[in-house]
Parts: sequence; C-alpha cells; structure tokens
Amino acid sequence: MINQFLNLKILLAFWTVIRQKDFILGREVQEIETKLAKFCGAEYAFGVGSGTDALILSLKACDIEPGDEVVTPTVGFFSSASAIAWVNATPVFVDVDLETFNIDVSKIEAVITPKTKAILPVHLDGKMVDMDPILEIARKHGLRVIVDAAQAVGSRYKDKSIGQFGDLICLSLNHTKILNGFGDGGMVFTNDKALAEKISMMRTYGAPTLKESHSNNAIIGVASRLSSFHAAVLNVQFPFLESHVIKQRENYFLYQELLKRVGDLILPKERSNYFTNGYRFSIRTKRKKELTDFLHKLGIRIMNPYAVSLPYLPAFKTLGYKTGDFPIAEEIAEESLSLPVHYSLVQDKIINITNQIRRFYQESKN
Repeated sequence: MINQFLNLKILLAFWTVIRQKDFILGREVQEIETKLAKFCGAEYAFGVGSGTDALILSLKACDIEPGDEVVTPTVGFFSSASAIAWVNATPVFVDVDLETFNIDVSKIEAVITPKTKAILPVHLDGKMVDMDPILEIARKHGLRVIVDAAQAVGSRYKDKSIGQFGDLICLSLNHTKILNGFGDGGMVFTNDKALAEKISMMRTYGAPTLKESHSNNAIIGVASRLSSFHAAVLNVQFPFLESHVIKQRENYFLYQELLKRVGDLILPKERSNYFTNGYRFSIRTKRKKELTDFLHKLGIRIMNPYAVSLPYLPAFKTLGYKTGDFPIAEEIAEESLSLPVHYSLVQDKIINITNQIRRFYQESKN
C-alpha cells in the first residue's frame, strides 16, 4: 500500500512538471537542492546529471588541467579515478586502510609532487574518510579537496555531515543509492561562494543563467543538470531518507552481530566518531570463491565490487602500475565480498543469509 501511494505521488508530480512545462532546473530541482544542502550541512547544492558528472565538474571548477596530478585511493568505483583522467589529469593512486577500505591518510604526503593539485578521497561503503588530517595536508600543500561522497548520504564524521568536509563534495543519486530516483542523477555541495558560482555556470553551458546560454557564456560549460522528473522522485523519497538510513544501519549491524566469530570471516571495523549509513556490508574471507559459489547456488545474490583494484584496470595501464605496488588493495580484491544490506530487506532475509554462511563453514569442517 505504501509503495502504491508513493507511486501515485510520483505520477502526480510528473504530471505537474509536464503541465507547467517545468523541465529544466525548475521547482522540483530547486526544492531537492535546498533539502539536501540542509541535510548534508552545506551552504550550496547543485543538481547535475550524475555522480560522475559531479566529479568532473568539480575537477574543472578547481582548474585541474592536463598534466596536473590528483591523489585518489586504489579501491572504489571507477568514476572517482576516471573523472580525473577525463579532464586529462593524472590519477595518483594511494593504497587504502585494510580495516575501512578508505584511503590510507598516512601515505598521502609521500606521493605529493609539484604537479599535485588536489586530493580526491572516497567515502567508501558509507564510511567517511578520516577527513581532518586530509584537510590539514591540503592546507599545508595548497591543494583542493574534492570528495566522492556518492555512497555516504546520511553518514557523519565527528558528528558532522558530508557537506562540511572539502572544497567540493559529490553525491550520486542513482537507483542503487539510499536516496535514489529513476535513473542517473548527482549533486555537488560546497560552502565556497566562488566555487558555487562556477559549478552553477558549468552545468548551464558556462552562462550565469539558462536564459543567458545564447548570449553570455562566461566560461566553458556543458549541459549537466538534474532532471526535473528525477528531482520529483527524490522529493517524494526525501521524507523517508532518515528512516531508510536507520533501517539500513539495522541490517548492517545485524550482520555484525550474527557473523561474529564465524569461520575465517573478517567483518568491517567500526570506529568511534564515525557514523556509517550502512550503505554496504563488506566482509573478507580466504574462501571467497567457495563461499560465493555456495551462496549463489542458494539464490543469494552477493556482490564483488572491488574485484580489480583501480590502478590495474585496463583504462589505467599507461600509468605503469604493476602487481605488488598496492598490497592492501590487492588483498581486498582477493578476499572481499559484499552482502545484501538494502533497507528494503526484511530482517528474516538477513538471518537466513547468515544462517547459510554459518552452514557453509560448518559443512566444510565435516
């Protein structure tokens, strides 16, 4: 009944957009920008075409140019590194922390050169990076900080939201995220007025307003805007965001409780001063393939999102990285799996999955 009600609200919102011909950066987009800016603790928010577009526009807004270097982690989704390459800069990879899968802050300064212009950390699996030392390194070396927060809406670090850390913060709003719509979408947050003005113009052909896109293109820009229809879905979903985060965390921590001391499983490490939204529950095991095959035969869908470390992808082969350069990322690629944790999953399903994992280890003893 709830889903039917929400679908009806979405259809009515679509009809309003159509009736008012409010297709580009209209009321629905402005409304979700305002809501998300407040929720994420940022002064400015700009809806764009995707999370990847958010990263690309942010790099351009920070004047990242061909030949510049941007420091980024070895583990994550392709977009964080590919956005750097897309603007013809060079991604400089840094290995990650084995407990969090996030960039190992202690290794950043060692790769900074005169060509380094920015650090691009990723809040992976909904766990925020240790941002204070990153911001201090950036201040020390005069670097920009562009954050990939695609998976981290609702997460906090030292009781502060994602929009309070970094020059520009990039969010994904596609169908796989906790706050999701129909298709692709992204958001850029900032607390810097000058950067806000640049992002605003960059998404509208480089003009201050869409009406001026034929006559007053002050900078080079593109057409990358959050769809009014997508924004309408997000506005219908937004009132449920906090409850969805609560439910996702309940599923996440249910796994933590039920999988303690099971087989050789290594569970995510929880740290004080960090509030995860529970976006992804990643485990590690030396028996990855066996466990995967066992669960798949039972119809249990698990993910293997970090099967190849970013520096070793074919797209980055010209950078010259080789096996052994990033041992932690390689270990994660060999051992990590992600269990279903979505807020829509009832706890009985979580219990069943954990029971089957226990069964796998029990049967393998016999």
